[in-house]
Amino acid sequence: LLSDLSSMMKIDSDRLICAMPQDTRLKLSLPALRAVQAQAAGNAKQLKAFRELEKEVHEGKCYLTSNGHGSVLRVVNLITLRLERWDGKFCVEVGKWSLKEGIVQQTRARLPGSKMRAGELAMQALRRLTGKELSVLNPEVGGGAAVEVEEAASDSYGVTTRYVKTNFTATTSAPAAKDTCVVPTGAEGFEVFQDIELWDTHGDFLDNDKASVFAWVTDAEFQHLAHSDMKGRRFMFMKEI
Repeated sequence: LLSDLSSMMKIDSDRLICAMPQDTRLKLSLPALRAVQAQAAGNAKQLKAFRELEKEVHEGKCYLTSNGHGSVLRVVNLITLRLERWDGKFCVEVGKWSLKEGIVQQTRARLPGSKMRAGELAMQALRRLTGKELSVLNPEVGGGAAVEVEEAASDSYGVTTRYVKTNFTATTSAPAAKDTCVVPTGAEGFEVFQDIELWDTHGDFLDNDKASVFAWVTDAEFQHLAHSDMKGRRFMFMKEI
């Protein structure tokens, strides 16, 4: 039915389902979820993957449908934000700061973003994102957004995942964040950060004693960080005086 509506009325069924209440999305996902469960029967590894997928579906982080060949398709809706400042550099997330441990665990560099929740539109997800850690920068969102769709095999779940990504752009004229950080000179293995401005907002938005660490980067620096083999590594930083 949704595919018929989509073809007749040019409705984006992925975003339509994403905006549905969670109980409706769950009902739509159940046939595909049962198919994954049946396929995993008797296989401990596949059953573990099924339970993780089931949890994600029930939490509203994704929904399940089928592709044109009848195979199960996991659909994840996301938003990203390219936030630029006066000098053309833009904001990327490079790690998670732990108050308890006093260290940063690096993640692969990426634009600030979020998975869309059940019943949520892209603009609502964007307001949720900019209303938290990025609120200190007072982002001014530009008009329109670009939508990207890509599919990739999800080895951890044993199904194909379709990522529907809505990309927003924004600018900021706010001064540098108050909690600017630097990596100590000579920090072995982290020379890539020596000339990059890092900052965090741990004083305002802790989630389980963790907060995002951001960096202002050029396109070339972003490509270097995004493809560096440093995910999961840890480092310490100090406040810039």
